[in-house]
Amino acid sequence: MDIRTIYETLNKLGYANSQVEFSRFWLGRSARYYSHLIAAGREPGLGTLVALEWRLMTLLDGQPRICGLLEDLRNHISSRSITDQPTHGKRCHLN
Repeated sequence: MDIRTIYETLNKLGYANSQVEFSRFWLGRSARYYSHLIAAGREPGLGTLVALEWRLMTLLDGQPRICGLLEDLRNHISSRSITDQPTHGKRCHLN
């Protein structure tokens, strides 16, 4: 998953007209956050990615390209998350 792919797709679909808009609205960060990530060769933090996932969910209706982005993003978040936490015998079933 590359944040550039998400930006470029949202830009082509007319949902992010600039890097500043993408940084502020979609990533929920400062105006230059996305350009800083690109210049520094870094990835967004997990909190930023989860917020982006939530915001992308609002676009699912009528945008099949968003479905693919969302699936890739979820897989990326899962791969970066700690998933083997002890449950101490408790199970939580989320829908």
